[in-house]
Amino acid sequence: MKGAPFKDKRVIVFDLDGTIVRLSVEWISLKNKLMNEYSKIYDESCSFESVSACLSKIVERNDNHVLESFIDTIRQYELEKIHETQPIEETVFFINNKELFGVKKNTKLAILSLNTRKTIISSLKLTKIYNKFDIIIGREDVRKWKPNPEGLLKIQNHYNVRREEMIYFGDLRKDVLTGNNAGIDAFYINELISLVHKKKGFK
Repeated sequence: MKGAPFKDKRVIVFDLDGTIVRLSVEWISLKNKLMNEYSKIYDESCSFESVSACLSKIVERNDNHVLESFIDTIRQYELEKIHETQPIEETVFFINNKELFGVKKNTKLAILSLNTRKTIISSLKLTKIYNKFDIIIGREDVRKWKPNPEGLLKIQNHYNVRREEMIYFGDLRKDVLTGNNAGIDAFYINELISLVHKKKGFK
């Protein structure tokens, strides 16, 4: 991320967990629970590499009832320890002071996350930045999950902007791949954190 990365950007999109906050969720336990439930429902042995892979198989089966049930389970796990959520201070500083980094005042902020909508909203409210975001795309808002670009393209369509007018930040390789797959600039959040540390106003 060199030069003036935000010069022509009209929309900045963030992932949530690992990017804006750190959630306290038993991810391995959740994944195992979903795998066991899947095996019981469909009488089929499974070993999914991710929660999204599990849900994608349910989407392929066009089984909306089971999909909603699984998303409910994910939501419960995410919210169980929501008050242990820890803000990533550098990212929060950037969001609250974006004009210091060459971001235009009317630039919109959005969320694309694999977390559920209620988790995203609760985390942003706990961090006191909920009002900074214009649109939130959570787990239940798409049927193809990262690194599929559906979520980013949905945000693009919402704002009716060109892809080069957007930028996406996340903490994982699949976040960067999501941007690449959408034709949208995407960077690891550590690059933004480094940028924040270079500003004298950050302590």
